[in-house]
Amino acid sequence: MSDNAGEKGVSGDRERQEMRTIVEEHKIFWTTLPIDMPVGEEGLVRVGMTIALVGTEAEGHPPEDESAKSATFDCLNRLAKWLTSEPPKGVRFDIRRHYNVVFFLPGDLRTNRNNYVISVRILHNEQFDAPIGEAQIEAFQDLQDKLKDIGSPKEHWKEHHTTL
Repeated sequence: MSDNAGEKGVSGDRERQEMRTIVEEHKIFWTTLPIDMPVGEEGLVRVGMTIALVGTEAEGHPPEDESAKSATFDCLNRLAKWLTSEPPKGVRFDIRRHYNVVFFLPGDLRTNRNNYVISVRILHNEQFDAPIGEAQIEAFQDLQDKLKDIGSPKEHWKEHHTTL
């Protein structure tokens, strides 16, 4: 008799290691943003959260190279799909690729790093304007924990950026 749980564990470990490699090669960090929506007389209501995955070209790939840009987006997308592969009940994930985003953090204006962004929106699975609930908050925390587990830091890459 085969032990499927053991096979899934090996497969899960292999995927986790692949994600760690992607994070290191593309220097992926993440940040979070709320999703607020005007709802009736209530004013702004928090309806979800976003985790923005921010990466750059792998070492040795010139920034002008379109294949490097495509490979970076592909890796960010693989990471986003891995993070969201098991949506909990009541949660909908929405993965968005941002082509023309200027993304920087304070003190990061003069760097030689090109940033590419894919966002993962965490929302209710049925009603788009429902206030954020326990299931969405738990999913949000779970994604953050997974990112920390594979070595992706919050807010900036681990090393200081080189200025131009």
